[in-house]
Amino acid sequence: MSDRLRVGLVGTGWVAHQHATGYRQAAGDVVEITAACDPRAEVLETFCDRHEVPRRFARAEDLIASGEVDVLALLTPPAVRDEVIDPALAAGLHLLVEKPFATTGARAVRYTEAAESAGVRLAVGQNFRWFPEYQWLDQRLDRPDAGSAVYLEARSFQDRRQRPGQWRAEEHKLEMAIFSVHLIDRLQWLARTEPVTVSARTRRGLEAEPIPGEQLTALLVTFDGGVIAHLTSTWLARSLPVNDFRIDTTTGSAVVQRPGPMAGDARARADFGSGPEEELFPDRADDGGHASRSYGLSMRELATAVREGREPRHSGRDNLRTMGIMEAAYLSAARGGEVVGIEEALA
Repeated sequence: MSDRLRVGLVGTGWVAHQHATGYRQAAGDVVEITAACDPRAEVLETFCDRHEVPRRFARAEDLIASGEVDVLALLTPPAVRDEVIDPALAAGLHLLVEKPFATTGARAVRYTEAAESAGVRLAVGQNFRWFPEYQWLDQRLDRPDAGSAVYLEARSFQDRRQRPGQWRAEEHKLEMAIFSVHLIDRLQWLARTEPVTVSARTRRGLEAEPIPGEQLTALLVTFDGGVIAHLTSTWLARSLPVNDFRIDTTTGSAVVQRPGPMAGDARARADFGSGPEEELFPDRADDGGHASRSYGLSMRELATAVREGREPRHSGRDNLRTMGIMEAAYLSAARGGEVVGIEEALA
């Protein structure tokens, strides 16, 4: 193994460009992209030429068998997970899998246990954790004066209606699996305790739009110790966008926000009893931008974990809490908002 881990990308669509740019910005000293795979020849060639990727494969199995990579970044739609993850684990490759990393809670458990049995590091692409305002909040909550969580709230209001013609428009698990999974991950990560139950409601969208998946999600999560979390996320907001996160603790409160989910200057405010605190995080293009850097920092954490022989902070095991909440929410919504336990969702 060389000084830098060799990374192969499976899927070379929009998000692959974000990964490639972020790796150069924030992880170029620990990883290098040596191969990429996509059955769409023109898309693959365009991506590899742009990012100077030397090895190119039409099939994932050929990339996995090539011996050209140490880490596989799986950047495909969720339905492709099974046919790539199992062979990669059998080949002993470490994995970074885009969220959600499985199509069901049970499969998420199986992948996690298989990776642990194989001694392979499995990380989930919850790159939103590496946005600077959330890194600041995570570190601020670790200080003794921050107390312990009582209530958390995540809100996102976007005009992001889906229309027929793209793969997402065919998904039955849509807004929550594509976007709210990031908000769910933030809730479970910052609650600092285990989720227990979920109650949820979803809405598909306008009747005139034949999209099978939900485009609005509202859920209530209870955590061990009595912590409560609420999430509202919609792609149907026509104006006045909102993207913020609040936590109330036994000693005070903190709020982080930015104009868009992945763009715009971020702000943080907190008061844990010693007076107000404020931070501004400019989203500068000359620094690569917060979004693309977050992908690089996510891969950097996996690469560092591989080198140090430990689990990454965004491991599959950690993400079972995220998957458990999301799967319980889908079950709850299908049952008219009935309370569903996390254990059932992961069974």
